[in-house]
Amino acid sequence: MKRIILSLTVGVLIGGFGLFGLINKAGADLNIPEFQGKVVKTFAMRITAYASTPDETDDTPFITANGTTVHDGVVASNILPFGTKIQIPELFGSKIFTVEDRMNQRIKNTIDIWMPNKPAAIDFGAVHASVVVLGDETSSAISEAVDKSRDL
Repeated sequence: MKRIILSLTVGVLIGGFGLFGLINKAGADLNIPEFQGKVVKTFAMRITAYASTPDETDDTPFITANGTTVHDGVVASNILPFGTKIQIPELFGSKIFTVEDRMNQRIKNTIDIWMPNKPAAIDFGAVHASVVVLGDETSSAISEAVDKSRDL
């Protein structure tokens, strides 16, 4: 029973149920690093969630397409380059995510957020929200890539 409660608590704390954004918006000190760059682009996208299970990934469920190990803050995107930093303020406040994974190639205008377990991913569901792409003065290529892929 303790393991179930601990798993549920961890899932809630890292945003599996959308609570992260509510806590953050309430002004709690969550030690979220400030981004020192600029907003490159903001656009609406479908936001979904996935977990490290073989039925949702390939045969290496804990390794991202970029070669890193999955962790809190990883997202998959087929339109943004690896390493792109994004925020989803409506859902997660100022939390910064990094594109480190990909989805099935047929999926285009979606951001898929990594969750620690399948129930958290299922509970998250699918929503539409504004995605803020973060960068610096050299990030115009990201903006162009987004525009080009969204036109397909």
